[in-house]
Amino acid sequence: MIPTKPLVRALLPVCLLAVALQVGGQTSTPSLSRPNILFIVMDDVGIDQLAAFNPAASNASLTPVLNAIIAAGVKFTNFYTMPECSPSRAAFFTGRYPMRTGVNAAILSEDLPGAHVSPFEMTTPKVLATAGYNSGLFGKYHLGGPENNPDGNSAPVTALGWDYFNGNMRGGPPSIDVTLGGQYTKDTTKFSCGFPVGLVQGAAWFQGSDGKTRCDDNQGAGYTGQQALFMGGIPALDAGGNLAATCRAAAGSGPDFTVFNGYYVWPQDVASSGGVQTPRSRQYMTSAQTDAAITWIQGQPQSRVHPWMATVAYNAIHTPYQQPPTGLYPTGFVWPANIPENCSSGAAQRLLGQLTLAAMDREIGRLLVSTGLAQQNQAGQLTYTPAATNTMIVIVGDNGTFLSSVLPPYDPIRSKATPYETGVLTPLIISGPLVASPGRTVDKLINCVDLFQLFGEIAGVNVRTVVPASHVLDSQPVLPYLTNPNQAALRQYNFTQLGQGLKPPSVKLWPCVVSVGPAAISTDIFTSQSICEDSGGAWYGPTAAQPNPQYPTDCAIKQAGLYKNLIIQPNQVWALRNSRYKLVKSDRPSCDASLGVYEFYDLTPNPPSNPAGLDLSTTNLLTNGQPVGLTADQMSNFGDLTVQLQALLASEPACYGDGNLDKRVGIEDLFGVMQYAGQPSVFDFNSDGATDNTDLLIVASNFGNNCIQRLGGIGRRGR
Repeated sequence: MIPTKPLVRALLPVCLLAVALQVGGQTSTPSLSRPNILFIVMDDVGIDQLAAFNPAASNASLTPVLNAIIAAGVKFTNFYTMPECSPSRAAFFTGRYPMRTGVNAAILSEDLPGAHVSPFEMTTPKVLATAGYNSGLFGKYHLGGPENNPDGNSAPVTALGWDYFNGNMRGGPPSIDVTLGGQYTKDTTKFSCGFPVGLVQGAAWFQGSDGKTRCDDNQGAGYTGQQALFMGGIPALDAGGNLAATCRAAAGSGPDFTVFNGYYVWPQDVASSGGVQTPRSRQYMTSAQTDAAITWIQGQPQSRVHPWMATVAYNAIHTPYQQPPTGLYPTGFVWPANIPENCSSGAAQRLLGQLTLAAMDREIGRLLVSTGLAQQNQAGQLTYTPAATNTMIVIVGDNGTFLSSVLPPYDPIRSKATPYETGVLTPLIISGPLVASPGRTVDKLINCVDLFQLFGEIAGVNVRTVVPASHVLDSQPVLPYLTNPNQAALRQYNFTQLGQGLKPPSVKLWPCVVSVGPAAISTDIFTSQSICEDSGGAWYGPTAAQPNPQYPTDCAIKQAGLYKNLIIQPNQVWALRNSRYKLVKSDRPSCDASLGVYEFYDLTPNPPSNPAGLDLSTTNLLTNGQPVGLTADQMSNFGDLTVQLQALLASEPACYGDGNLDKRVGIEDLFGVMQYAGQPSVFDFNSDGATDNTDLLIVASNFGNNCIQRLGGIGRRGR
């Protein structure tokens, strides 16, 4: 069983005597140093987005803070995530691949607990608690629930071990309110940004703490639509559906203040040992998440007896695309005359993605300065000296950039939600007092599961002695790359995986088609029209006007010829690469079976056609999945990667009836079924949405099974 927090604290004196020994005789972290850890996660920021990683990007001026941290630390250019956010985040905090945790896709509201991070996982905050760390999580959670989860909104604390959570439980900001609180319903394009754009000023509605609505036109001077939203209000419209010049011209008695609106009005959750609060935030998300982190860090004891780890998981730059506050714009920014000022056109969305990135960079700078980790000089530039701090900073993107925001030479068609390089290569930046020879670049293979081990290394905890033997760990060391500029490669292969989550049989997945240039990408991972349309897609599921869709599957759309160049995303994908070659395995729908199961790529850069060494549709070395005409070297690597991938996928067979992850079906699983009777839970073994008598029968029929023995000992050898 996983230790509870009181037991963890009781074990603290014993744990602090240990030194974390690294595999292969590498240098260990002295347990007495025990630096704080600031872990920053950028949402949908792939390797293409930062000029420091992508020389072709011309946006270096947008990220001066990140540039300063990179210059004072180490950047890793071959860091692999999973193709979507939830699987990557689960990997960060468990050190385990999706096939082991069950989190193989972005968690949607219909997904059952088997697709959430299990409360029986030994997560990073639970591991670091053994070394006395306090842990706070701010911003995006997306590791489970609150729907279909017995722990609901308290899951970050009660299930996964954080001491404090303040942020957004779901996968992204809510949809943009194109009606402005129900004031305008004639079309969805006029207020695509959730407010009237431009410099025209007018009246705004505000709601007091007493719940009463009042109109304010700033004594006739008015507010721009964006100013009104930034201040927590809603722009007032006149009878014609335009921004009301004054309160006298405003129509009606006020809008609906309960409607969410993208980054500006969103469902906030605050959880601690004292309980859960669910306020409705009317503060710009990135700023609110920065504020919460600053307040928590400033409140931590200035003592190495109780160091801290703060995870600041920004929602930026996730869709929907919406202007950040003008105070966070790059200095001197003026909206380009050749781009329509809206939130719906492709050109505008690309620009908004860059503005959102710039706003996040500024807020990261404010976070560092406000917590004493950096200073701001007279010119307003960040002065960051890692050696003067006792805090390690780790910054990552959670997966590749989303389609329309991808910067060349990376491939928008093979971006987020795909296993290709553009979809899984993201920035990894590490800085702090443990870094030797800062300003370096490391091109060795690093996987997102390795961060789990890194956090343990920093804290002086050997994760392999803390995590139960039944939990196969896939992580490899990272600290040696920081302390030894000449460190040889520690990982031979990089792996990524994507599935479809775990939904009850009653849930139907519908097609959503997103156009990218001349191509169209069809996927059936969405269950709602709003999620599809927030991603810029065309929804082919049921609507009020068409309750019985004409094209219920991706293949139906393809066979109807609705799109000239339609790419169907596979149901499941797995990819494994070594230092040069990459193998991709796909579970394709029947209409794409002729494409074959495998793809194989040489990732050697080949300028000018492929300067980043990407796995493009034109560089697949196989013909319909068959190794025809490969050289001896290519054939050798294809064979090795195929064998290694098959062995990896076979290393975690199903253990029916094991709900508490101890790889044994026993009395604890029986008690679990009874405890959660009638609810969704990790003991719902047949995934029908309820823990019931059928699950009792599954436990009974498998009672006494020792799944570690069935694994042939890999559960222990893999550790």
